[in-house]
Amino acid sequence: MPCSPVVAETEEKKSRFICWLGPVIDKAAFLHELESIRARYPDASHHCTALIVGNPANPDVMQSDDDGEPGGSAGRPMLELLLKQEVGNVGAIVTRYFGGTKLGVGGLMRAYRGAVGAALQMATLETHIPLLDVQIVCDFAGESRVRFLVTQHRGVCGDVEYSDRVRIAVQLPRDQWPPLKEKLAPEGFSFSLSTP
Repeated sequence: MPCSPVVAETEEKKSRFICWLGPVIDKAAFLHELESIRARYPDASHHCTALIVGNPANPDVMQSDDDGEPGGSAGRPMLELLLKQEVGNVGAIVTRYFGGTKLGVGGLMRAYRGAVGAALQMATLETHIPLLDVQIVCDFAGESRVRFLVTQHRGVCGDVEYSDRVRIAVQLPRDQWPPLKEKLAPEGFSFSLSTP
């Protein structure tokens, strides 16, 4: 996934293509960004999009939109390039200013793919690490031990509920759960995984 948003501009036969490419973890945030870009470039011809939320090999959300361009000539090539490059949790919005010369479907596909490719070259990508949400229950004396172990396993403690026991919401990399669980179980802590 991209570390931060980038903007790249390309030109094809006097048509300008401005690509915003950035990290996206949910569709609502992406649609908000799209509205912001529509407001920034209100006189543009098109705002075509591609969105992948989650792992590109098995995304939670995957969609594209041609925004009035001929079917399959804009959003689909953008999406296919992101999938080919194995980039997840990413959104791409390409704004087009028509330059007076029709590009044809093939030309449009190359131009939209090229705009996303230019943005990808500028972007710093990071490996997405799937996270796991766990509820850990312990007695009051065990809370500091749980916090210590969670930190050791690159996790973070979130909300804490205090009653007769302490319930701590934890988020940590999925691959860190088995070794953490191995340390928690013998010490009598109980836990439950939140369903994804």
